[in-house]
Amino acid sequence: MTASSDVDALAGALGPRVRRDEPLARHTAMRVGGPADLLIVCETTDEVVRAVGLALRHEVPWRVLGGGCNVLVSDRGVRGLVVVNRAARIDFDSATGSVRAEAGALLATLAREAVERGLAGLEWAAGLPGAVGGAVVGNAGAFEGNVAGVLRSATVLGPDGQVVERPNGWFKFDYRLSRIKRGMGSRKQGAGGGGHVVLVAAFGLRPDDPEALAARAGEILEWRKTRHPSGATMGSTFKNPPGSHAGYLIEQAGLRGYRVGGAEISELHGNFFMNTGTATAADVLALIEHARAEVRRQFGIQLELEIELVGRW
Repeated sequence: MTASSDVDALAGALGPRVRRDEPLARHTAMRVGGPADLLIVCETTDEVVRAVGLALRHEVPWRVLGGGCNVLVSDRGVRGLVVVNRAARIDFDSATGSVRAEAGALLATLAREAVERGLAGLEWAAGLPGAVGGAVVGNAGAFEGNVAGVLRSATVLGPDGQVVERPNGWFKFDYRLSRIKRGMGSRKQGAGGGGHVVLVAAFGLRPDDPEALAARAGEILEWRKTRHPSGATMGSTFKNPPGSHAGYLIEQAGLRGYRVGGAEISELHGNFFMNTGTATAADVLALIEHARAEVRRQFGIQLELEIELVGRW
């Protein structure tokens, strides 16, 4: 339990931009989630490092959010400090074909700008929601491409507050997994901190025909428009099990449009769970557990979450 005096001291150190009891529903793609004791929006990487350093100094739990995708935040909120990373600078090196993107940059924006410059390797991310930092942590991918295939290195803030450049191999990437995400799974829910945070990612791309790249990116965007729902959603809820697809299994279980409270399984894609406007995190979690139970009952397959549960459940 964090002492209120520690939280008060941290709030004073962070300054007037810190917010108390800020609803995290305002900062997540699903638009659900209770309050953070403290929240600060950081516009630069240096601000992120400073905020985490102050949390460490004051012994207050912390965690960093980027685009707010792929997370489900408890209605009870998050203890300690939440740092919202909005650092979004992108720098291309045309001579080497490399690009460095801060963790708060939108992955779709990075992919679009790479295509415009005739650099191949990120077309699969056209229109994909979320920020670069989360994409690295979750080894985001689609259309036979993924972060692991193009990441050269990443600047990482360690649990001790030190900033270190880590090569691709350090991340031990697997399907929708990285060393960092495995560490999140091993930490007590809601504890925050104690892990690693991606600050900047460096990607190695290759020159290609800009018109061909634009055509491919356009095809992917069109595919997503016709198959992925818009609105308040976390993105893909479950990982695809070996040899199948989570959305297909959920649909075959007869769960298209199934609702719990204000949460609904999309009619368009079974692996997208939607906030229809009044959902709570408890509604979403109950819907997740129902879908998982039905798929297990009907097909004998245990679905594994792709999203992360955050906060005090």
